[in-house]
Amino acid sequence: MAVTDPERVRIAVLTPWRTDDPSAWSGIVLPMLRALETVAEVSAISTADVPTAFVDRLAARLSRKRYLWSFGLATSRARGRVASRRVRAADVGVVFAVAASVDVAHLGGSVPVVQYVDAGFEDMRDRYSVFTGLSRLSAAQVRRVGVLAARRTTGYVAASAWAADGLVRSGVDRARVVVAPPGAAILPSGDSPSSGGGPLEVLVVASDWERKGGDRALAAVDAARAAGAEIALTVVGRAPALPDDVRVPGRLTAAELSDEYERADVLLELARANAAGVTLTDAAAHGLPAITTDTGGVPSIIAEGLSGWLVPNEDEAAIARAARLLVALSRGEQSDVSRRSAAAHYAEALDWPRWAEQVVEMCAMVAQEDPR
Repeated sequence: MAVTDPERVRIAVLTPWRTDDPSAWSGIVLPMLRALETVAEVSAISTADVPTAFVDRLAARLSRKRYLWSFGLATSRARGRVASRRVRAADVGVVFAVAASVDVAHLGGSVPVVQYVDAGFEDMRDRYSVFTGLSRLSAAQVRRVGVLAARRTTGYVAASAWAADGLVRSGVDRARVVVAPPGAAILPSGDSPSSGGGPLEVLVVASDWERKGGDRALAAVDAARAAGAEIALTVVGRAPALPDDVRVPGRLTAAELSDEYERADVLLELARANAAGVTLTDAAAHGLPAITTDTGGVPSIIAEGLSGWLVPNEDEAAIARAARLLVALSRGEQSDVSRRSAAAHYAEALDWPRWAEQVVEMCAMVAQEDPR
């Protein structure tokens, strides 16, 4: 459906994250708001100040297994009531919900809702640590929240083709889903440097060591070194005890992490599960090629032969293929992918202006269809 004057659509960006926190949701909430504000009239609505319902806190305390109180139905009702009042006061034409299914599930009023989705619950369960080992009660409530939120939602913006496929499998009309990978949380401060020779600088960024395949990355580097590659390895994030020859700079600010992206030759991310991959998008924005597993939403971020290489998501195969690529890179044999091609891919397919245009188009479409 064609839209006209999408800039005139008043959008409430609803999120449970603080909208003034630069680190909110892996650092992408603020860039989302700034991007949307360039193409539409935006009101930011946060429910971060709504306390968790007592019954959900009590259930979490009494449960023998993990209970996600922030996804409890009682908390959803409380956040929905507050969100409803704030949306009504904002006088908007559409709600764009960012990581806000809990808020949307019990959102009152008739303002149409567009949800931003990077993964469904079933795709994250037992793959992400926060969704692992849930009690039956908690899992049932998370599912119920999802069902209620879907009933209240008119359109979706999916972070990847994989996320869009998950929505369609759950019953969402494909015509109601647009795929719009987000831009980077950390942008480069200047031009990325060219390689200065010496050993291959390999960067691993892993806040969730097991899921991000930190053990795979170490094994791949060891195998590449055994094959003759000269590699200097840097690991950023939460990691177990590492060998003495691994550089570990510790906790970094966004600016310091940007410097790491600029000094590295390749990002190595052999994740076992990855919904959107903010680290991969950050790397692309810095013109840093990536070796990464073909899993989840990664293929919507990494373009094979332009911004990096996809390897199979199986331990032995991932390690072996990544090691071969590291050896080739150390010898200068992978000239098809460069900092220039990685940066060009980001500018063409992943930057924030493109994302904002797609979001506003979907929001304008559902607002025009609203019979009010």
